[in-house]
Amino acid sequence: MQIAVLIPRRFTCMNTNLTNSLSGPKIQQNELLAFLHALSPLSKDAARLLSANCFELELKKGGFLFKPGMYLNNYYLLVNGVVRGYRKYKGEEITTWLNEENELITSISNLGLDQECEEYVQAITEARLIGLPAQIVEQLYETCPETAFIGRLLLEDNYRGAEERAFISRIPSADEKYVRFVNKHPGLINRIPLKYSASYLGMRLETLCRIRSKMVTHPLKSTSAN
Repeated sequence: MQIAVLIPRRFTCMNTNLTNSLSGPKIQQNELLAFLHALSPLSKDAARLLSANCFELELKKGGFLFKPGMYLNNYYLLVNGVVRGYRKYKGEEITTWLNEENELITSISNLGLDQECEEYVQAITEARLIGLPAQIVEQLYETCPETAFIGRLLLEDNYRGAEERAFISRIPSADEKYVRFVNKHPGLINRIPLKYSASYLGMRLETLCRIRSKMVTHPLKSTSAN
């Protein structure tokens, strides 16, 4: 937020754990262009600017894209892997979002603001991303009108994702939270350590393990609103 090109499901960045290549292979350009072109056709000028400035990042499991105190410099397309955003509260890590492949990754807390990041953005599997400098994004908005439309689509989808996160956090039943999570994100819970899913759902790890064990013999269908 990482290729089979899909319309993104949901949208929502050094350290020694990540490596980059500012002039990577042409395939990384094609992946980013195809991702954006699937939303709206790109002009030749936009395609040239994107191709000339995108770069690849490989992030090890546990590596960080953003930490508090950093400024937003890049946007990333997640090609492979899972990335989470979290904050610390009284020494506890609170996972606020989880992104998989074909989603855009940035620091949401200071998006569009000239201020320091307030959250951690961390890979919880090995991850490969395609980056684009924020200043190039601003240049695209100013010179290529179709990219502003694409940006609007991404922002709308990110807003829907934020609404879903707000809703799931307010479901009073832990069982219902779990069912909605696995229905909305099929397979994700089996890709990452359970502690991150438990943190995202606002429950203790022991509670999540108990629910999963119970669901094996007594499956529960979600009754919450779609």
